[in-house]
Amino acid sequence: MSLILHIFFHFLISLIAGAIVWKLYGRPILAFLSAIIGGVIVDFDHFIDYFMAFGFNFKLSYFADGFQFLKTDKLYLLFHGWEYVIILLILSQIFTRKARIYPVARYSGAAGAIMAGLALGLFFHLITDVNLNKIPISTYSVIHRTQKNFNLEKLVTIEHWERHQLLKQDFPVFE
Repeated sequence: MSLILHIFFHFLISLIAGAIVWKLYGRPILAFLSAIIGGVIVDFDHFIDYFMAFGFNFKLSYFADGFQFLKTDKLYLLFHGWEYVIILLILSQIFTRKARIYPVARYSGAAGAIMAGLALGLFFHLITDVNLNKIPISTYSVIHRTQKNFNLEKLVTIEHWERHQLLKQDFPVFE
């Protein structure tokens, strides 16, 4: 799937996440903005992987084709993690309850909506990535990736790794 189509798909599912949060919290701007950040902007961590592989020599074609993974055989994706979804949901509940208990804490409700939007946007993003990239659901656990030393071979399916190796043969030298 092309990078533009991939980002567009994440944007669309983020709008769905935003609509759900809006329905629950009644704060449309915060709901949609936080869901888009959680569902689309989270992909900025791909730049971290890229710059770790190639330094600051940026080539859009290398980035769009995921060559950073071919060069390093590592999968860092520091913002992609189920753990963040859980933490954000917990924070959302804490802020939401605080707003109900202490009506003067009017910004707590807004914070709850923001955390919920980030969590739901990220959740939809991760579910979509698991299905589009055809990789195990555990791959998007930061803890799991750390335990596997971010080693791509240990994080993807055998079929995915074999395709990765074939692609690597086609692009053996990186400038």
